[in-house]
Amino acid sequence: MSKYGPKVYASDIIKTKKHWAVGTVWNVEGSKGMYNIEMLDKGFTCDCTAYKKCKHIKAVEANFEGEF
Repeated sequence: MSKYGPKVYASDIIKTKKHWAVGTVWNVEGSKGMYNIEMLDKGFTCDCTAYKKCKHIKAVEANFEGEF
């Protein structure tokens, strides 16, 4: 984790501000273990070591496609 807290990645698919799933944490299995992805008002966080929006966040976002 950086000294300023976890990096938040905005979603291109979901309007996360005041979304019903804000605060939800998903456990996703990755190549090097389990990762926690959390939805915040400003986007998603993941505790993996990626320096850009990771495939774990994209996988969670993909599950929301088509939601109204």
